[in-house]
Amino acid sequence: MTFTEYRQYDALGLAELIRKKEITAAELVEIAITRAESVNPTINAIVYPLYDMARKMAEKADPESPFAGIPFLVKDLSLEVAGTHRSSGCRGYRDYVSKEDSIIVQRYREAGLSFLGKTSTPEFGLTPY
Repeated sequence: MTFTEYRQYDALGLAELIRKKEITAAELVEIAITRAESVNPTINAIVYPLYDMARKMAEKADPESPFAGIPFLVKDLSLEVAGTHRSSGCRGYRDYVSKEDSIIVQRYREAGLSFLGKTSTPEFGLTPY
């Protein structure tokens, strides 16, 4: 599958392809990683890549779960993903490592999402207005 084909689907559509064995979650993660690596130097959206984590999650994903291991980006804003950095956009917290998953992240895991990375945010999610 090419990225052009990949982006024609929403999350549930990708999960359905996995269930039909037309593609694996691991293959989708690799497509997403390739795309992220090509565009992230320009857009700086992923501040904490979690590519190895995504690969492991995709390999273990239950194809019958709602999202069957598809790649997903987590906002670096108050969402705790065990063993990963969380700064909420604040330089003072750049070395903070989450000890456990927040409840919503636990639910993301249960739903079968594979965490590809954590995305940038303004400091503490504040806007300039």
